[in-house]
Amino acid sequence: MPQGNVPASHLTGDKSAICDKSMRLTRAKKLKIERQDIFSEINAASADVWRECCDLMDRYQWQRGYGHAHMDFYIGEDCEGWMDKQLNKSQPLHSQSIQAVRASYFKSWRSYSVLKKTGGIKNPKPPNKRKQYRTTQWKKSAITFIESGLFGKRVILSMGRGRSRLDIKLPKSFDMSTSHLIATIELVYDYGQWELHFTYVETIVSPASGNGIMGVDIGEVHPMVCFDGQGVLIFNGRYIRSLYRLRNKVLAEFSHTISGCERHSKRWWKLTRRKWKRIRRIDNQIRDCLHKHTRKFLDQCKLKGIGTIVVGDLTGIRDNIGYGKKANQKLHQWPFAKLIAMITDKAKALGIKVKSINEAYTSQTCPKCSNRKKPTHREYKCKCGFAYHRDGVGAINIRQKYLGCLGVPVVADMAPPLGFRLEAPVALA
Repeated sequence: MPQGNVPASHLTGDKSAICDKSMRLTRAKKLKIERQDIFSEINAASADVWRECCDLMDRYQWQRGYGHAHMDFYIGEDCEGWMDKQLNKSQPLHSQSIQAVRASYFKSWRSYSVLKKTGGIKNPKPPNKRKQYRTTQWKKSAITFIESGLFGKRVILSMGRGRSRLDIKLPKSFDMSTSHLIATIELVYDYGQWELHFTYVETIVSPASGNGIMGVDIGEVHPMVCFDGQGVLIFNGRYIRSLYRLRNKVLAEFSHTISGCERHSKRWWKLTRRKWKRIRRIDNQIRDCLHKHTRKFLDQCKLKGIGTIVVGDLTGIRDNIGYGKKANQKLHQWPFAKLIAMITDKAKALGIKVKSINEAYTSQTCPKCSNRKKPTHREYKCKCGFAYHRDGVGAINIRQKYLGCLGVPVVADMAPPLGFRLEAPVALA
């Protein structure tokens, strides 16, 4: 297959890049736990620390001649250390939990600064919102796991000086053999359900990857359409779209019923809890589908010896959209960032690099004659006679653009794309 003027660095491969090397891999796990009265007090204390950070930032800016921290601001190298010394240490939280809130606050400021300078998001909002509750995090030194025949498996989380430690029962199925890999634990309230979010960090030896290049077109109808230089593979997203439609329908039905109830009444709370229970179930199904798609995709990459995955940069794609109520709703619910994050995490474990490029005109350029034509249906048809799936054309051109040869004819005739479809589960009678 002709490749055009392909840079030598993409064809020869670098021996140092494909050899085995160790790397840190981060994984997350959620665990539902029984409610304790102190949980709300703990997360309220984390929110107090956040509000204190906001007040201290205003004070820091005022002392340095800036009238308001959220308009024109300056964060010096001393700011984070200065704020750490000023924070109230009498909170019922472990000192590292307080530091985690402060670190998160400054991370939000840095993100806001980057967005404001680059224009990644129109009118970004600074992290100045005072919160009533906030997730609490414990680091490794404040975490202790206990396993005994009398009390079972438990996790002990340290609190502030003079405060009793937090004792949480773990299920029998919890794997204690991997507890030494847990770096942080977060206490999260998720619509009526308390959860512990575990972050596992381990060092692994990543397998040697190949030097192939896979172009990926991320879409709303088809989550992924990829091209490896030989053929196109389409991951069908019809089932995922049906789950989003079901989610919207459930929200509309519950919202209509709840609107007729007195706010915070017994029936109002009952319906609200039932609503979010249904929504969590659908969200779990959507997440499961995305994981299955990305796992199948990475299996194909490993089988084909892919070393680099190239995806289109979709930053700001939702800005100023106006395709009608239904189309806008689909685009705003399109989980492309979550999908790319899943691809990146799974590719990292396989030693595969993930790159992003500007995908402008990749779905409009004919791979055969380089003529530009905006497709109006799912099929791309060019005046030269070339006809193919429009998302397949996008995947081909994304790969060609990364290789530096967009516009160079790729093929005269393409084999029909192969598909991977998720089937809806069938209830047993």
